Amino acid sequence: MRVRVLTDSSTNVPDSYLTQLGIIELPALVNFGTRSFLNKVELSTEEFYRQLAAADTLPTTAQPLPKQFAAGYEQAAAEGADEAIVVVVSGRMSGTLNTAAVAAETAPIKVHLWDSMSASMGAGWQAIAAAEMAHAGLDASVILARLEPIRARMQAVTTPATLRYLIAGGRAPRLKGNIGEVLDIKPILAMVDGLLDPVGQARGRRKAVAEVLNRVAEVVGDKPARVAITHANVPDEAAQFAQTVQARLNVAELVVTDLGPVLATLAGPGIMALCAYTLE
Repeated sequence: MRVRVLTDSSTNVPDSYLTQLGIIELPALVNFGTRSFLNKVELSTEEFYRQLAAADTLPTTAQPLPKQFAAGYEQAAAEGADEAIVVVVSGRMSGTLNTAAVAAETAPIKVHLWDSMSASMGAGWQAIAAAEMAHAGLDASVILARLEPIRARMQAVTTPATLRYLIAGGRAPRLKGNIGEVLDIKPILAMVDGLLDPVGQARGRRKAVAEVLNRVAEVVGDKPARVAITHANVPDEAAQFAQTVQARLNVAELVVTDLGPVLATLAGPGIMALCAYTLE
């Protein structure tokens, strides 16, 4: 392929897509105290949740290092690519985009940076779409132009089980304190202009998850859509939610996946998210 797609592990692209489409994934870091682990390389999802349950303090995260992006660019060049498209989580939520830009200054190939303005599979679907177009032989300029309407159509809505992690990590700045936790009021958050923004609330988990679907369905309608359900260590609930989503939306393709160590560190166990975009 003349064009190679790179992404960071926080986009949650499933391994099957990484392998099939030749996407180069760069792992972010999860820190438990003084110990650091490369996401999916040195820390599995199962081990992460085990350590999280036993931890006295919340873990932290760090984006991939410049040397990791540099190695990714070198790999793409060595495997015959002339250009690279780097699809990363929102630049308003992470410094990953800036790190990728620093490494691109000395890259052996031309690098195009793409701010997904989203996270998890809201960004992951964009990386997948870019890689599919690269496989079809499209030029980088064409791929980037076609990514714009996909990004514009992307819907990403979520509800956390607890606000503790999002507030501690500063990823949802408009959330204040333990809002409504005593009354079991759950916030509904959506990606708006690259940030998680509170857009509603519901009492109780069941109603909150239903409202997540309602918010996406209002925009997606009955058009065929690529859909992803991402969750943090609640696979049974996610599987049940998937049945509801398939009955409600015109699902052309469905992914159900755990957020994994990095995003689960930021969002907390139990979070449920729905990402979708319509096919034009």
